[in-house]
Amino acid sequence: MSLEARARASLFPAVVAVSSSALFVRLAAAPPIGAAFWRGAIAGLAFLPILLIPHFRRQLSEVTAKQLWPIALAATIIAFHQICFITSLSMTSVAASTFLTSTQPIFTAILGGLIIHERVTPRSWFAIIGAIFGMAIITFSKPADGIPRDHVLEGNLLALLAALLASLYTLAARKLRQKTPLVPYMLIVHASGSVFLGIIIALFGINLTQYSAQTWLGLILLGLIPTLIGHSLLTYAIKHLKAFVVNAVILGEPVGATIMAALFLNEAARWQTLLGGAIIILCILFIIFERVAHER
Repeated sequence: MSLEARARASLFPAVVAVSSSALFVRLAAAPPIGAAFWRGAIAGLAFLPILLIPHFRRQLSEVTAKQLWPIALAATIIAFHQICFITSLSMTSVAASTFLTSTQPIFTAILGGLIIHERVTPRSWFAIIGAIFGMAIITFSKPADGIPRDHVLEGNLLALLAALLASLYTLAARKLRQKTPLVPYMLIVHASGSVFLGIIIALFGINLTQYSAQTWLGLILLGLIPTLIGHSLLTYAIKHLKAFVVNAVILGEPVGATIMAALFLNEAARWQTLLGGAIIILCILFIIFERVAHER
């Protein structure tokens, strides 16, 4: 089997794994910053045995300080993303949170034009406006019975902030990964993010250990399945496939998360959320394939 075929085969389990993130966050029911810390720390610890292999240990030793600090800075951005995403899940529905967080490509397209001067075509701008309309439908839709509107609105806005932070991280990672191999890069990201969150936790005296057995189960599954397995498979795939293929497949995450929420959390998505989500996905797919056509 070719490397490209293996990469394509990895996409389906990757999306299924990443889609479980919201489910395990709900299962853990831990403080958001604690969940974000343990998510990265558990994934980072699971990576450590790989360093027993001399090849990867040598790759890590070859990372220079000039490479290290920008990666560590990017890790703080993704750490804030995790806090915003996990917090949003405690304030709004799984469907709304994951659909809004999936708008990352929209922010990447906008910021890419501003920061790294990637041209955005007029057709793509039209799709961006359409996706923003979809975001508005979800963000300002009527909340479920018994849930305060302000509470849900704040959760939806946090999900959008999570998408913005993820797009900033993506733009940084796009450049940083050019000179840093996969395993050292992911180890540095997980370690740096955990250290950064650990400092914040120590400053505010947040509890990190006095959790129930259910919380620990949720945290371990969160660190191993969506973070270690899901993100690692996606990062592997992007090396061997065109970026638009991986980006398009990632849009399956909010769909998978919505289905899992309905099956395991008895949380059915409202029609406004499904409508807004469908508009967002269609517009993002349009942008992805429009960019491919433009590059040709």
